[in-house]
Amino acid sequence: MTEGQKKELAVELQFYGLLDRMMPYYAQERVGQALLQRACLTGTNQELRTAVAQARVLVFEIGSTTPFLTDEFQDVQFAISDRVVNGSPVWAASSGIGELFVYRGVPAGIDSGMMVIGDMAGCVEGVDKYSIFNTTLTGDTGAAPTDLPTDMWVSKARATLEPEYAAAERIIPGGNVVWVPSMRITVVHGLRDGDPTMAAALR
Repeated sequence: MTEGQKKELAVELQFYGLLDRMMPYYAQERVGQALLQRACLTGTNQELRTAVAQARVLVFEIGSTTPFLTDEFQDVQFAISDRVVNGSPVWAASSGIGELFVYRGVPAGIDSGMMVIGDMAGCVEGVDKYSIFNTTLTGDTGAAPTDLPTDMWVSKARATLEPEYAAAERIIPGGNVVWVPSMRITVVHGLRDGDPTMAAALR
């Protein structure tokens, strides 16, 4: 289908309440296209590369490769939203376990925030109120989840199985944050190179 036909079909499916079933990632694709359009119009090369990377990760699943995280945080699927916090899009958990968000947190006095997994309060405030975060500084525009090193994730007690938390290495001796041994991020859906907006950004 052309983009025009796809939009017309989406309107019809929305009317009949079938959009989520027949085109389950339509809303996320619109967000990814908007990210790319903004970057093409006003962004630097770095912002454009970041937008391309983020548009490839519209929906993803995250979890530890070994039993380490609690059920609330293991194998959680996140979908990109149209919210932007600290210059980076917000991914929201699409499961019914509660309100979890992946966003770029920036505490006071730090210019390059880290991507965190936290609750609604931390996301609304845009600060590092987290249960899990990646220690990599992401610069001014944030990062795509798949760009973050898998060996740089850390977690607090709430997100960690009790025996693993007790035995895990602390990032600071005596602290309450531990290294997650191995994190995996699996892309479920993202914009393909053939999407007109992605093709324009790549050009």
